[in-house]
Amino acid sequence: MTDPVLLHRIQAFIDARLADPELTPERVAAAHHVSTRQLYRLFESEGTTVARWIRNRRLERCRRDLIADGVGVGVVGARWGMPDSSYFSRVFRQTYGCAPREYRRAGRVG
Repeated sequence: MTDPVLLHRIQAFIDARLADPELTPERVAAAHHVSTRQLYRLFESEGTTVARWIRNRRLERCRRDLIADGVGVGVVGARWGMPDSSYFSRVFRQTYGCAPREYRRAGRVG
C-alpha cells in the first residue's frame, strides 16, 4: 500500500537537496524514519526507483541550466549533485540522446 502524503513529502525533501552530492536513498530513508526497502516500495508505485528519480530530477535541473547559464558544463553538473563530469556527460547522453555541450549549442541556436 502506498502513502501519497509520505511520497510527496519525500519528493519535496529530495528536490530541496538535489545539489547535495551526498543525497542517497539511505539518507532520504533515514531522514523520514523509514527503511530503504519501504522507500523503494513507495517509488515503485510511481514506476521508478528512488535513485533513478533523484538522478532524473538532477538531470532536469542540469538541462535547464545548460541553456540558461553560461558556466561550464562540469560546473552545471556539480551544481546539481553530479561532480563527476564524465558520469554527468554519460548519463545526460543516455537520457537526452546528446552530450551536454551539444544540447547547450542546440538550445542556443534554436
